[in-house]
Amino acid sequence: MKKIIYLAVSALLSFSSCSDFLDKKPLDSLTENAVFNDDVLLTAYVTACYYKSFPNGFDEAMSSSATDESYTRHGDGSSNIVARGEMNPDNVENFDSGRFSNFNYWNTAYESLRNINTFFAKYEEAQVTEELKSRLYGEMKFIRAFVYSNLIWRFGGVPIITKAYTLEDTDYSITRNTYEECVDFILKDLDEAIEHLPAKMEGENKGRASADACKALKSRLLLYAASPLVNTSNDLKKWELARDAAKAVIDLPGYSLASDYRTLFLEDNDEIIFRRYYTKANANRVNLFNSPNGYGGWGGNCPIQNLVDDYEMKATGKKPAEAGSGYDPANPYEGRDPRFYATVLHNGAMFRGRAVETFIPNGQDSEQGAIGSWNCSKTGYYLHKFHDENQVINESEATTVPWTFFRLAEFYLNYAEAQYYLGNEEECRKAINVIRSREGVEMPPVTAFGTELLEKLRNERRIELSFENQRYFDLRRWKIADEYENKNSIGIKIEKDENGNFKYTEITVLERNFLPQHYWLPIPRSEIIKSNYTLEQNPYYN
Repeated sequence: MKKIIYLAVSALLSFSSCSDFLDKKPLDSLTENAVFNDDVLLTAYVTACYYKSFPNGFDEAMSSSATDESYTRHGDGSSNIVARGEMNPDNVENFDSGRFSNFNYWNTAYESLRNINTFFAKYEEAQVTEELKSRLYGEMKFIRAFVYSNLIWRFGGVPIITKAYTLEDTDYSITRNTYEECVDFILKDLDEAIEHLPAKMEGENKGRASADACKALKSRLLLYAASPLVNTSNDLKKWELARDAAKAVIDLPGYSLASDYRTLFLEDNDEIIFRRYYTKANANRVNLFNSPNGYGGWGGNCPIQNLVDDYEMKATGKKPAEAGSGYDPANPYEGRDPRFYATVLHNGAMFRGRAVETFIPNGQDSEQGAIGSWNCSKTGYYLHKFHDENQVINESEATTVPWTFFRLAEFYLNYAEAQYYLGNEEECRKAINVIRSREGVEMPPVTAFGTELLEKLRNERRIELSFENQRYFDLRRWKIADEYENKNSIGIKIEKDENGNFKYTEITVLERNFLPQHYWLPIPRSEIIKSNYTLEQNPYYN
């Protein structure tokens, strides 16, 4: 009896180039022979693998709320469990994938890998156009590399499985490969993918894997592999590989830093290397989830004071707490790094035609707002980044803002970090200052050296890449999460007096707890049992 492949309609609609699939075959069941002998059906199969494999950065509870970027009052079943140090092998797979898909990735990944491995098992005999066959092979190599990369960044070394298990298989005894073995496997997939893919994807293929996207993933992979969490001996050869991979991306033709930090996340521009696109049929709710309650939003993933305090002053390049910064406590939001205003909605910020009001009493976007308190920010701030004011805020109509996986700025910072660890501090400073001098940002250049330069570099990543699903991994790979994620999440209480003056008081919105085991996620206990206990759990988890 032939196997049946089931494809979700929503998955197939995630890329507009596959809409013709709806006119080709019945949607409920397709034989493998039908799929692997038809250009449109096989393209749709690969499209479904994209949809399954790539976490949605715009979850209701973003990964930013599991680290020291934001807090969401809607995260008690997800991100707050991570922040409070309560995640364990029994609850990790119970997270609602629609609300917090970044952390229950084990099951998602291996389900996806089964579909990917099925493709490779059938690839040779597929009767489709040769040019398409070659390109899809490259795309699937990239997808598999992406999946394994995200697995090892979360769990450490994982089982490398290249077989598509079926219902007839009864032996699930598997063991974990080492982190280094996984990196080598991923690099091989990426190098093969590059040979089969064009440098860029355009037109109807926009949003699919390209050779440039492969090189971007390769850079991030090698940077993480060189970092203190796994490169415990500080092997400089690993930093050299990371440096060279980052430079390869920087040198790619056709890319440049966008001139508007605010809009680069909303529209196509020359900084973008790889992103996930949405349509009205397959949309996201980033506006609804994160907008202030006074505008009809749910007030989730609200920036915390911990992050706000790390935005430097525009004139001096110093954080507010540093001597000589020029910070005025009576006017805390004046004169900050321009990226602050593009990222954070603060009290008094102009948004959709009026000023945001997080003050009490009776601020429209406070807990005393007329719309209700259940969806107001507890931190005194709301997320501005990713918000397209030309798109609606309501439950019935979602938004199509794209999620960016790779953009050029990251690779200047990757390059800077590798150069720092290789002892080339001047090159490190130059790369950081390329980012700081971008049009519309134009922050004072970094002149620091030694450990102060390392702190400047780390803070530059914090600011430039905020809310882009980087901070969680950065703190862990640097082996400093125990320092930052044991600090409580702080908000600001703003009281307005009868004369219109504001009083600012810091408040604790979440007590955080980071333990040694939290450098890695726990493998679901059910997977340990399924393997007949041949699959080893991460350290310190019971």
